[in-house]
Amino acid sequence: MKCSLCRFSGGHLQLPVLLIFVVSQGSAGISVRRNTDGQGEAGAISLTLHASPSSGLQAHRWGVSGSTRPSRHQIGQHHILTSFLARDTRRRETPPSLVHAIDYVGEVQVGSPPQSFRVLFDTGSGNLILPSSRCKESPACRSHRTYNASASKTSQQVAWLDNATAGPLDAWSRDTQHVAFGAGQAWGQLARDRVCFGGSLCATANFVEALEESDAPFREARWDAVVGLAPNISLAKEYNVFAALAEAHALSRPAFAFFLGRGLRDGAELTLGGWRPDRAASPLVWANMSDPGYWQIKLSDLVVAGKPLNLGCGCEGCCQAVLDSGSSVIMGPPFLIRLLQEKLNVSENCTDRTFPSVGFSLQSREGQERTLTLEPEDYMDREANEGTQYCWAHFMPMEDPGRGPVLVLGMPFLRKFYTVFDFGNQAIGFALARQPPRD
Repeated sequence: MKCSLCRFSGGHLQLPVLLIFVVSQGSAGISVRRNTDGQGEAGAISLTLHASPSSGLQAHRWGVSGSTRPSRHQIGQHHILTSFLARDTRRRETPPSLVHAIDYVGEVQVGSPPQSFRVLFDTGSGNLILPSSRCKESPACRSHRTYNASASKTSQQVAWLDNATAGPLDAWSRDTQHVAFGAGQAWGQLARDRVCFGGSLCATANFVEALEESDAPFREARWDAVVGLAPNISLAKEYNVFAALAEAHALSRPAFAFFLGRGLRDGAELTLGGWRPDRAASPLVWANMSDPGYWQIKLSDLVVAGKPLNLGCGCEGCCQAVLDSGSSVIMGPPFLIRLLQEKLNVSENCTDRTFPSVGFSLQSREGQERTLTLEPEDYMDREANEGTQYCWAHFMPMEDPGRGPVLVLGMPFLRKFYTVFDFGNQAIGFALARQPPRD
């Protein structure tokens, strides 16, 4: 079948897609919930994630480059009213104000004895990147927790990317990886150590120990490090931390799930080793992965206000979408985002206006056509100020990331749908998220 909009086609992505919003630094306690009460799978744990607002909102695109990865390119910056994120999300106007979180921060422990780091858990990238205590010249490193290899009894230096355990013969016989970001960059060396989630799920894994970081975006970030959770785009298989947990039999099931609260105070968590049925308000809809590298699926069409856009998704490799917990927005090819913006007709001044729903149609693993629908309150921030209502739709254009354009389903989608990432079955499950009742 010929694709009527063949520009919305893509095969395997060569570049990880992680879009975050730089936030002011803060602190929050991290808690762990073990699923022993019948509300989740035995042996799984749930890590509390802490949502954050921001002032001076800026969007940046990230990526990893090194001896095996090309650099990534900046997609630009988008500024919205800082008042959007400076107010209580539970305060109500008419229509209700609703401001969503722009990042979710958890914690991991590395080394023996364990060193704790605030991290972003990112399904759109595949590596753990930690700032090093040897990173002395960069203010970005000095403003965050850093990894001290000499303080860990289980730390190993790694010489080369093609050998996960061989140490360097001398100080000069060691590979250096370049990590390129849209707003900055970092350089690091390879290391290996014990990595733990919640203090109890542990495995030995490889990672990048950053020795230099640019001010943007690191210096003002609320997190110290990034944990990549993509299935198969790590620098090498030993650098896939979740796979290392599975191989160490630390998990009851090779799967994890994200729950992201609708508002800043509604809670968020990452469940490792399974999922929590009590977080789902509907049965899970399972879709097979269309590419083993990313959490990538094939869409059948997009639907606005219940009407299909007829994108012509029947062709081979067309209408691909990636689930990305590291993206604060939904991104896609410029022509497709323009089409959605035209259909939605969202303007900054949206006083007394209503907007249509946006749906993503897919074929389930059982062969059924299902549409996962976002309502306006799911895909936009809305705020009232002195009688005027302001809106910002969370859609952003993104250039071709490597081999064909794709749609990146970030936090707006993951807030609406409790999402299960199943390594073992190469599938992704979607259910309506059971959100707390509104005040």
